[in-house]
Amino acid sequence: MSRLRRYLLTGIATILPIGATVFIFWFLITRFGAILRPLVARHVWLASLPGWLTTLVAFVFLLVIITAVGALASGIIGRWVVGRIDLLFHKLPVVKGIYGSARQLTEAVFVRRSSLRKTVVAEYPRRGILAVGFLTSDEELLLKDGRRAVFVFFPTAPNPTSGWLAIIPQEDITETAMSIDEGLKLVVSGGVVKPETFGDRIRQAKLTEDEPGPSLAG
Repeated sequence: MSRLRRYLLTGIATILPIGATVFIFWFLITRFGAILRPLVARHVWLASLPGWLTTLVAFVFLLVIITAVGALASGIIGRWVVGRIDLLFHKLPVVKGIYGSARQLTEAVFVRRSSLRKTVVAEYPRRGILAVGFLTSDEELLLKDGRRAVFVFFPTAPNPTSGWLAIIPQEDITETAMSIDEGLKLVVSGGVVKPETFGDRIRQAKLTEDEPGPSLAG
């Protein structure tokens, strides 16, 4: 019976990553391919293809268009055009808040990965609980008691694009040897994928010592 259970768990561990990968690609292709599928289906030759193949072709066309836009936006003229569009959206009363937040998020995640400086461990959201976070700036803040603090972003699992921003004293942060990619994998996997030395770093993390309570001895 134990052997059958082991076989079952091994089968799940083998099939689940493959199934998750296929599902994600299927979801992306069907959702994004549907954007250009009506346009692609107008072509005489492409209209005769099966529906799933037309969606796949539309998805490839969309990737080509996105890549072409990225190439144009990287040039001098493209940067000028993007700058004018950016300025226009920042002047619109309601749109500027949504556009500004979306642009900062996408640039931080896809363009400026260096905006996440280091992977750290700190007590959050309360004493006694350790959380994995990322330093988002090299700038230090001076607190009222004279301690220096830094910005730490604590992402949520499995979606690291959302989370909480905290200002934590530098002395209460433990830096890890994990790279940004390793830290993100740890968050996305919910702790399943972690470096071998992660346990050692946790044991070295700084925890707030409990203050001794009042003595009851008379």
